[in-house]
Amino acid sequence: MWDRHDPERLEQRIRVERDGSVTALSGKIEFGQGIRTAFAQIVADELDIPIERVNVVLGDTDQVPFDFGTFGSHSVAQETPLLRKAAAFARQQLIDRASAKLGLPAEKLDTDAGVVVGGGKRVPYAELLDSEPLAGTIPDRVALMPEKRRRYAGRPMPHVEARAIVTGRATFVADVRLPGMARGAMVRPPMRGAKLRSLDDSAARAMPGVIAVVRQGDVVGVVAERDEQARAAAGAVVAEWHAIPVEGPTAEVPMRSDADVDARLRTASVRLAQTYVLPPIASAPIGPSAAVADVRGYGATMYVGTQRPFGVREQIAKILGIPEKKVRVLPQITSGTYGRNSSADAAIEAAILSKGSGRPVLLQWTREEEFAWSPSRPEAVLEISAGVDADGRIAAWRYDEHTNVHTAAGLDPQVLVVTSGRNAVPPYAGFPAKVTLHIEPTRLRTANFRSLAAAENVFAIESFMDELASLSQQDPLGFRLRHIDDDRFRRVVERVAERSGLGERLGNRRGRGIGCTLYHGTYVAQVAEVEVSLAGAVRLLKVWCVVDPGQTLNPEGVRNQIEGGIQQSASWTLKEELLHRDGRVMNTGWDTYPIATFRDAPESIEVLVEGDEAAPPTGVGEPGAVPTAAAIANAVYAASGARMRSVPLTRERVRKAMAG
Repeated sequence: MWDRHDPERLEQRIRVERDGSVTALSGKIEFGQGIRTAFAQIVADELDIPIERVNVVLGDTDQVPFDFGTFGSHSVAQETPLLRKAAAFARQQLIDRASAKLGLPAEKLDTDAGVVVGGGKRVPYAELLDSEPLAGTIPDRVALMPEKRRRYAGRPMPHVEARAIVTGRATFVADVRLPGMARGAMVRPPMRGAKLRSLDDSAARAMPGVIAVVRQGDVVGVVAERDEQARAAAGAVVAEWHAIPVEGPTAEVPMRSDADVDARLRTASVRLAQTYVLPPIASAPIGPSAAVADVRGYGATMYVGTQRPFGVREQIAKILGIPEKKVRVLPQITSGTYGRNSSADAAIEAAILSKGSGRPVLLQWTREEEFAWSPSRPEAVLEISAGVDADGRIAAWRYDEHTNVHTAAGLDPQVLVVTSGRNAVPPYAGFPAKVTLHIEPTRLRTANFRSLAAAENVFAIESFMDELASLSQQDPLGFRLRHIDDDRFRRVVERVAERSGLGERLGNRRGRGIGCTLYHGTYVAQVAEVEVSLAGAVRLLKVWCVVDPGQTLNPEGVRNQIEGGIQQSASWTLKEELLHRDGRVMNTGWDTYPIATFRDAPESIEVLVEGDEAAPPTGVGEPGAVPTAAAIANAVYAASGARMRSVPLTRERVRKAMAG
């Protein structure tokens, strides 16, 4: 078990096993973005071993080094240099050991597919372990494998876990089975923050299969032999609650404040002010939250779907009143929730039920619980004012983002800027700007969501750029290019416009629109083509995307992530809205909260991965979802003349905008 303050050591990162295979260790989590495959590629290259012989362990808190969590498209950027150096250091140690064993100078030795070779002799890695595993502090500088000898990094590869998933052999959280395991169900209050006044559990305790009714503070649940027994008994518990409305925090954070913004706005040749509105939306995972807890006298073992295994360990230790070192978190495959799994709610509830019943407990939320109780993406109201000078360039820009808090990490201004204020500062250059983030209260439970606030801010910024271009009688593409001074950014924008035929007139109520941004070092530009019926129905037909994530480990993995982000963001844009009243979610099923299905998928999504190989790798888990809404909304305008400033782009809203 490694502490967050330990220096980077080889044994934290790489193990050569007795059978000659290699185990790579990382605190990051795989939930569809392909990092297990990317990490295997790196380690296989640097250790000169077939990739089939590399096993990647992610997030097991008893094995891997401390990690704050998997979010923000940081995994590849953060872990690539560390794993690469660790694997190269391991190879160096193996060569040194072979040198001593064979009596040959290290410079006369090399490696080949898991074997040290030289002087006509071959020594498999497994024979170099003796009784001492590879260990030591990883040096800052270590000789890496020459690029020409790398066989895996930079080449398309299927995800290493893909076969197990599609054949049903993969273990998701709710698939975990332990000896003596019982099932749990929670007794929910009427609203978030309610306090328990009284409890009558006599009827529940007498029901078949019930093992225990567990209460810890305001948390109440039932443990039974079978799931249906636990749920029936939870429904029989009579609880009286004191409803206390809970609202999120407030804050105001200046993000950029250049001089002369107001003066230059007043003297601009053309001025425009618009407001864009985005509703709260649900994470809506296909598989609802689940956790298995096994709390014994010696500690707790947790099987969870999480993006923050060490965060879960800390929270479980606190709720159980035991040291963190007595909690082991074993992350399992989850159903892909991008932000939802930063919260440990199901794990905490399972741990309380397991401790109270003395049995391992599987707790799986229902679909209704997932909608009603999980954190949502905050709503946003985005106000933009800008002016264009006589030369057709932006003279000044003012932006006010009104949203709810996007993280549970408190009100530290730096945290708020990188979460709730992400991408609020426009990526364009050549004009002064004033950008202010306003955190406003909400009774909904809000938290991390894919791209945090970036998708909302880019929807507003890129929609407004189109409106500014139209008002100043300029082409939307040319208008953007006039304000881009970053060569990589310019290249992706020009390439996607060229590839998609952005400027072509389509007719037949079809149109194309563009959206682009720079997200955490990843450049991404998209063009969407839509068809809008006379009744206002929007059909997404095609999407083109060019992405530059720097050095690319697995181009196929990048394409997969970008395609998935586009599909998910299209669903947010065209269909999704979480309805609520006084903090209570009103639509708690697929019948009232529709998401995009296969029939809604566009005819084609073309992703061109054109990374600058001279630049360090950046993430792609989130960028693909960021500019999609703006590209679709701008395409709707091109097709129908309806300027959409709020989502989802429902038939009724589009029809109303067309009439206007």
